[in-house]
Amino acid sequence: MSRSVLVRHYQSASISTHNHVLQFGHVAGSRLVHWPRSGAILSRRCKVNATTSRGIGRGGPQDDMDYHETKLGPNVIASVKDLRSGGVKWGTATVVRNDSQSLDNSVRVLHLAVADHVDMLYGRRVKGVPDATRWIESYTIPGQCVGLRLPADPQSASSAPSRLFSIASSPYASRRDSAYVDASLIEVVVERTAGSDEAALADLGPGAQLEVTQVIGRGFSPLLDSYNGLTHALEEGRNLVLIAMDTKGVAAIRSVLNWQPVLAHASSHSLTALYLTHSPGKAAFVPEWDSWREAGMRLRPLYTNPSAGTDDDAIVGGNGASSGSEGSALSPAVKLDHERCMELLQLALFAQEGGFEGVCGGSSSRCSFLLAGLPGDLASALAKQLSAKGVQYEHILFAQSDFF
Repeated sequence: MSRSVLVRHYQSASISTHNHVLQFGHVAGSRLVHWPRSGAILSRRCKVNATTSRGIGRGGPQDDMDYHETKLGPNVIASVKDLRSGGVKWGTATVVRNDSQSLDNSVRVLHLAVADHVDMLYGRRVKGVPDATRWIESYTIPGQCVGLRLPADPQSASSAPSRLFSIASSPYASRRDSAYVDASLIEVVVERTAGSDEAALADLGPGAQLEVTQVIGRGFSPLLDSYNGLTHALEEGRNLVLIAMDTKGVAAIRSVLNWQPVLAHASSHSLTALYLTHSPGKAAFVPEWDSWREAGMRLRPLYTNPSAGTDDDAIVGGNGASSGSEGSALSPAVKLDHERCMELLQLALFAQEGGFEGVCGGSSSRCSFLLAGLPGDLASALAKQLSAKGVQYEHILFAQSDFF
């Protein structure tokens, strides 16, 4: 065989080997390393050394953390330390609409347009490319939240918010509505009877301006492992049980129930939602309940007021206070009794037909619980009971607005 033939044979073999490496992610020496992630092949050049041989960067714990981190948007406050350090970015938002979502008009939904300040770049090779990321790109997972306040003095421009509000619209709906406008559109739930500051927000009309922070948190996640959240539960095909308490809780749960991945998940998996509230007059988002049930979800309101009875699926408490004038413009503030709420949860979770496994849709070890709006003592007691029933602590997820 001549020298030229040998050279051509060697070049052909090299090209074949290179294509095999690109296709299957074969690691050879210190050259090319590939990682399969979510059905895709990612590639990067790195040197195979003691670090990669121990598994870090190749499917190990650190790589899993990096992978989950990429699911967050580009401008998210992901930790309590960052939130309390005082480096919070506040922006301007305009009220588009202020809708009532309860019969007594106490629960209000603010439709906000957050200013983006993004310019489009145009050139010979660039056409209509934004020069910066939009605010809405940071909202990717249900359960994330923001801080709200009325326009403040410049000295408190970077101070931490006094309270966090869950974004009530789903990430998909917010991105869809923001696609063709020069602003990021979100929905936030406020309550007129929750204090003077929140009442001032609830009274804002269209055109009013307020300040909103950047997106905060990683969505629903366990207390000790913020990377093992809602998306992980969906990927593992787990059944879901959502427990919301009062207006704060249902705002966070609504973003989950209206999220397209969860709607698709409910078509083939069990999804139960329990909503603790005072009475039908104070229940929020009632017009949406039927659409959730039609999607395959089991929604059960848990009323602490015995006068409830307008919903056949309701679980009614004992000697509660009267609901007052539910048809009036505004009912007085009513705080839910924690002891009564725990009694209702015991009935809903453990004393119904089918027992606890009926609520979970099967084995409790294959179910994730999402808790929103529950105060610390109630959430802790419930988490211990769920753990005793076989639910692992890493499968009990909390809304970010509850513990940030």
